[in-house]
Amino acid sequence: MKTSFLFLFLMMFTVLVNAQEKYYFSKTVDLSFEEATTKTKASLKEQGFGIVAESNMDQMLKEKINVDLKPYRVMGACNPKIAYKALQTEENVGIFLPCKVIIKFVSENKTEIVMVNPTVAMQAVNNADAKKLFDEVSVLMKKALDGI
Repeated sequence: MKTSFLFLFLMMFTVLVNAQEKYYFSKTVDLSFEEATTKTKASLKEQGFGIVAESNMDQMLKEKINVDLKPYRVMGACNPKIAYKALQTEENVGIFLPCKVIIKFVSENKTEIVMVNPTVAMQAVNNADAKKLFDEVSVLMKKALDGI
């Protein structure tokens, strides 16, 4: 009876923890927007990622629809070795590539860095081998964020 209760409690706890897991990791740092961008790129590089796309959303939105937005950069980060493995396990997984990283201006010397959590964000992919790779990428993204 006690074992059943403990098992049920652990299952419910696991479900609650997983339900609360976010599709992203984030961190606010005491750095300027440009310093945070430079450090983010360097930290991602240490984890095997390169930046394959970069968009200054604030500038693009100003040009296209004449709205003002605080500096907001979206980058596409790719770890080529893992991307290749992912494409070998699930050829349409490319729809999720590259992994997104956001740099957001908060104030003069405060910037938020947001990185995708592939384990959660890519739950729609029903492939056990691909999910193992998403878990691996999530660990690397978290390490990159911690390294900033």
